[in-house]
Amino acid sequence: MSNPIPSRAKEAKIGLVLAYVRWFDASYQRGECTLDEMVPRVEIESAGILVFEDDETISIALDRYKSESTYRYIEHIPIVNVLEIKRLSV
Repeated sequence: MSNPIPSRAKEAKIGLVLAYVRWFDASYQRGECTLDEMVPRVEIESAGILVFEDDETISIALDRYKSESTYRYIEHIPIVNVLEIKRLSV
């Protein structure tokens, strides 16, 4: 299985790049709630191995199987939702 790695994520081919992403998402609330109890947007913190990044998306994975060039548990975050990104080359 081929895994194209465009943009800044090409660094991951040379060395490993870890990414910390602080971002926002929609929320869901069950049952009744008052206007004071509504939480329409939540901030989320995610971290993982940088797999892909372009002008629209950053993708991070929990696991990487280097000899097969495969990743597992990939989270795709829309760039428009990103509040902060920190990258660490290891």
